[in-house]
Formats: sequence, structure tokens, C-alpha cells
Amino acid sequence: MMTNLAQMVYWKSLRRKGTRVNRHGPTILALAAVPLNMLDLTRHVLQDGGVWQNSHMYRPGCPHADARCLNALGATCFLATYLGFAALFASVLWSADLFAKARDGFRRARVAVV
Repeated sequence: MMTNLAQMVYWKSLRRKGTRVNRHGPTILALAAVPLNMLDLTRHVLQDGGVWQNSHMYRPGCPHADARCLNALGATCFLATYLGFAALFASVLWSADLFAKARDGFRRARVAVV
């Protein structure tokens, strides 16, 4: 699903105008989101399949079952997942030119009021 979004963002970038960053930035963000989001899922699959035995997210014996008990691997997977979703969200908004459309809408609304 994420690779399909990255493909859609790429196809939209072929019609975009502007600098190289403005044209291909959304695509790079969408492509970066894929491995970031897949890191924790891959860890789960490898752990459940018995391929990667010592891949627990939490420190043993910690009384809390939240972010306070994450070990280094757990914190890395947690951070990668949230960064991946943020990158995917930003790439889709950037690709749709939502910021420019909102800016233009606010300008038109402000001119209509005055």
C-alpha cells in the first residue's frame, strides 16, 4: 500500500514544476517512509518465525508496559514507525500542494472580507 502511494506521488511529480527539490521531494519522502514503517513489522515477522530470537522491544523485569521500558531496539522501531508515518503524511500533503492551496484560499478569503 505504501509503495503504491509512493508510485502515485512519483507520477504526480512528473507533472510538477519548480526546482528539483520541489518536484522530487515528495517522492523521496514517500520512498523513505517505506523502510521506516516496515522496520518494526519485519522485526515482528522475523521474531514470530524464529529467525531472530533476541529481538524483544521491552527490557526484562520492567514493571511498566509502555515507552519507559523500551530497550534500544524497541525505541529504534518505535521512532522509525512514527517518523515513517510522518514522512508519508508530509509527502502526500506536499504532493497535493495542500499548503499552497490553503495559502491561496486564505488570501482569497481575506480579500473578500476587506
